[in-house]
Amino acid sequence: MTTGNDGLTLQQRDIGDFRDVPTLVWSGEGALLAQALSIIGNSVPTSQTGKSVLANWRMQVASRIKEARGERPWNSADSYAVTIGFSFHLPSHGNQTLDAENFVKPTVDALAAGLFCAPQVNPRNIPRWNYDDSGFTTLLIHRLPDAPTREAEGAAIAVSAQRRG
Repeated sequence: MTTGNDGLTLQQRDIGDFRDVPTLVWSGEGALLAQALSIIGNSVPTSQTGKSVLANWRMQVASRIKEARGERPWNSADSYAVTIGFSFHLPSHGNQTLDAENFVKPTVDALAAGLFCAPQVNPRNIPRWNYDDSGFTTLLIHRLPDAPTREAEGAAIAVSAQRRG
């Protein structure tokens, strides 16, 4: 564990099937840990299949985060340290070189929806992925080892909150 001057610690965490994921956690705070398994959606889908993959990915992330947060939405006015580790199954992406940043925005949008949506909201029915994520002040993005199968593709997500003011 390493502590920075800003009160963040870097901790190794097991998140679902992902082992020893370096995660950021505010000192003295816990972290929400969630695993989302599905083909990861690209922020710029170029086909109907890509649009479907993106819609499913957002729904998976929002659902897993909403389950992990519990019944009550978190406060979007707080500060958040967010860690996302991506594990890609390259054959499911045409064995192309992947730019991880193209997969960050839809994941962050879905993460915000899962944290902040009202209890009665079903992630399958979210029409716009525009929840306020301005409190995501620190982001750590990893490219984890490639997934061996399509079913193992996904992300390890950790979120630590610190009250503002």
